[in-house]
Amino acid sequence: MAKTPITATDKPSRFSPLAISAYAIALLGVTLIVASSLYFYSIMRSGSDANKFTYSIPKKSLDSHLGRSISVVARTPSESKAPIPLTQQTANTNRFAALYPGALLNPKYWSQPEWAGSDPYGGPTISDEFAPILSTDLFQHFNLGSKATRIRIPSINVDATVVELGIVDIGNERSYQTPDNTVGHIPETSDPGQQGKGWFFAHLESFAAGEGNIFRHLPEVTDMIKEDPVDIYLQTSDAEFIYRVTATSQVDEEDLHLTTSNDAQITLVTCWPPRVYDQRVVVNATLIAYRYL
Repeated sequence: MAKTPITATDKPSRFSPLAISAYAIALLGVTLIVASSLYFYSIMRSGSDANKFTYSIPKKSLDSHLGRSISVVARTPSESKAPIPLTQQTANTNRFAALYPGALLNPKYWSQPEWAGSDPYGGPTISDEFAPILSTDLFQHFNLGSKATRIRIPSINVDATVVELGIVDIGNERSYQTPDNTVGHIPETSDPGQQGKGWFFAHLESFAAGEGNIFRHLPEVTDMIKEDPVDIYLQTSDAEFIYRVTATSQVDEEDLHLTTSNDAQITLVTCWPPRVYDQRVVVNATLIAYRYL
């Protein structure tokens, strides 16, 4: 009996629904394997880059970095609620030219100290709209008590609202709510311009919850302050304050504890690393200037 030849149209097609489904399942499996591998690799590596985010302005340069080459007009505490006024000393460029490498000079100006400008650390100067102040002397007699409403960090393109974080019940424990497309302030910590330390939180990224990524560039501050000062602007209903970053660090989420200070400071916090979020990048800053709105 003669065999009936199979025509081209009778042959199984590589693009049949069954074949396409098989390809899709295989591709999905490969994708899941790769994603899982990357995730577990990230977990194993989490915390190993802590040194990358740990830096403090050298102690011998700190006063200059904070603009403390300023002299107090009146050392006696003022009876009014206004901050103690300060005057800025004229920069002595001849002193800079004599420094090599120069403890008070930004390293990038070591070869050409004459280009350091009027600021001792070679970074941005305070705008004339703001009055420079000593954070250690300022607020013994001055307490605005106003809550932060806005935060700006021009160096990393942050301009966001600030809200007070509430407390929510999570199972058998209570925790602060997460900031939703905003920067959250811990209400029990200091307000802008107050003595102590104010704590502010925002997301690095938030794919699942969709709560924004306002602090996505915060980890970059560590490298930035090695070159130039990074200033943080906190605004209330009637005043604006400038804080200058002095140190950054990375800690495990379990080791992060709210602390205070005898100085006027703030701390910014975001999660790290991407996709894992079991570490915290911490940025500390000290008050250097203010203005009334």
